[in-house]
Amino acid sequence: MQIELIEKDGLKRELNIEVPAEIVSEAYAKIYNEYRKKADIKGFRQGKAPLDIIRRKFKDEATHDLIDDLVKKYFVQALEEKKLDPIGEPVISKIDVDEGKPLIFTIGIEIMPEIESVKYENLIVEEPEIEIPDEMVDNVVERLRLNNSDVRVVDRPAGEKDLVICDLEITAGEVDLGPAPLTNQEIDLSDDYTVKEFREGLIGVKRDDVRDITVVYPAEYADEKFAGKSVTYKVDVKEIKERILPVINDDFAKQTGGGETLLELRMSIRKGLEENMRSDIRKAAKKQIVDQVVDQNPIGVPESMSESYLDGVVKDIRENEKNVDEKQIREQYRPLAQHAVRWYFLYHRLALQENIKAEPADIDQWTQRFADNYHMDIARAKEILAKSGRAEEIKDGILEEKVVDFLMSKAQVKKVAPANKEGTE
Repeated sequence: MQIELIEKDGLKRELNIEVPAEIVSEAYAKIYNEYRKKADIKGFRQGKAPLDIIRRKFKDEATHDLIDDLVKKYFVQALEEKKLDPIGEPVISKIDVDEGKPLIFTIGIEIMPEIESVKYENLIVEEPEIEIPDEMVDNVVERLRLNNSDVRVVDRPAGEKDLVICDLEITAGEVDLGPAPLTNQEIDLSDDYTVKEFREGLIGVKRDDVRDITVVYPAEYADEKFAGKSVTYKVDVKEIKERILPVINDDFAKQTGGGETLLELRMSIRKGLEENMRSDIRKAAKKQIVDQVVDQNPIGVPESMSESYLDGVVKDIRENEKNVDEKQIREQYRPLAQHAVRWYFLYHRLALQENIKAEPADIDQWTQRFADNYHMDIARAKEILAKSGRAEEIKDGILEEKVVDFLMSKAQVKKVAPANKEGTE
């Protein structure tokens, strides 16, 4: 067998492989003999038809079988001989074969990036101090108060704490929700997540009022079909409702389930806020660590893996938007895809380098947390996870977090002002 290895752009390689004519002839003979045994040719007993008839009748099928057999076999041998570690699907661009001649084919592959070792020098992580001011606890208490309030219909203009029950109809804009109006919509004028045009434009409305309100949704709006769009609504007011807020005392604490006393409720809220802040700090620290390690190790990225990542991005966006410019999305997210793929290779190589493993005990701990979060026993949790087919994904996630923990242990941690005080000093 003759092999020519050609280096293409990045991690792409091309193999030109030639299988000797005698091997091709032997393979053809073997395949024709198999067809001869099974062939039902008029005028001949099964298995007794002349080979020249078999050749004429089954030439195309035999060639297909030969290619399927020899290309796989000698492609694998070529990879072993050239010590190549391919990734993704190989692409055959040329095949030339006939009886009595060599089999010549060209196959393109991408290879895994070679990483001798992963650098992680002079890592610095900025972490804000955790500080929960009383105002943050007060805000959560107030939200609980709103959530546990009663409501009643009132015959007066809407105030900034009220609920407006209305029908909505889009009369102009860049979003199509169909011709039917949205009936009996509840707009909470006290909720910061309600777009400001509704919060401001519906103050003072009364039952049976009709108003036109134009909403310019922010680019980061949660519902992507509205994000960055301008929409004009016809608002037909049906009712105004006011909240009857409970008194904040020990009975209120019991009602919320947060404690037997108001003090216990506030302590529970503070603990929850601290846990959330620690989680956010951990995510931010991980991003800093990952960015620095990726910057220190500029390895190549297999195009096939980047494209696979982008396929997922496009699919997710299409689930929320009708009109998707796939080319634009791919270009927009390509740097993110390449960054993610680089980190994938780096943390796996670093795990080998530093002998970091996802041990059975780590998986047991993860499973126990899963069970606790969903209020189920450990046996049920294991059953659900086994059926999900996510075993390798979970193990890989554990490995990544252990690598991040290792890198964090090597990093210099620089404490900064509490996140909630940014821009106030």
